[in-house]
Amino acid sequence: MAFFAAANRIKASSPEALEKVLEAFKGRAGFVEKRPGFKGLLVLADRNKLEVLVLSIWESRDAFKAWVESEEFKKAHERARARRLEGVESEGYEYEVVEASGPLFESRE
Repeated sequence: MAFFAAANRIKASSPEALEKVLEAFKGRAGFVEKRPGFKGLLVLADRNKLEVLVLSIWESRDAFKAWVESEEFKKAHERARARRLEGVESEGYEYEVVEASGPLFESRE
């Protein structure tokens, strides 16, 4: 089975802005975990570079696309915008997962 990964690289302008980003992830609503095809989420911080890498793993690109087009996605991102995260820039990337192992990738069947 092939998997799909979506990554967001968030660059903060200051340590304070970075902490606000991390707090936003700690306080998130958790909508994504309930989505069909969702496999896992990693939020990685590099405090020296003032960067956060958010990596979500999906059973398929279609499952990820359905998440992005969902009402839950809109609600989750409205919550983030409501926190007024200033001093951050974000870039998004999409990847085909060509090799994966471990419990994260085991079938739900």
